[in-house]
Amino acid sequence: MEEPWVEEAAHMLEKYTGDPLADAVRGTVRVVSASDRVGRARYQACQIEVVTTTTGIPETQVSTEVVTSAKYWPRVGSTLPALISRSDPSRIEINWDALAHQ
Repeated sequence: MEEPWVEEAAHMLEKYTGDPLADAVRGTVRVVSASDRVGRARYQACQIEVVTTTTGIPETQVSTEVVTSAKYWPRVGSTLPALISRSDPSRIEINWDALAHQ
């Protein structure tokens, strides 16, 4: 089990080094658009638009990209866990592994 001070130390290090997600909080993103697959390549880049949702931060639409397999292609309406910056809600870190569980 992780020591209680480890998360706080990691947060302070991120803040000190200027990490844009140092003030991030847990939330979700909802996929509102996703590009179509092109051809038959197993892995491709997918351009997506997501809308962030978390307590205390206005919803924000963000464009981003993920390289994924056809099996886990993002679907419009999918909700994925993410970290969302309090100071700049357009800065997000999506848990792409969650696509495998949808």
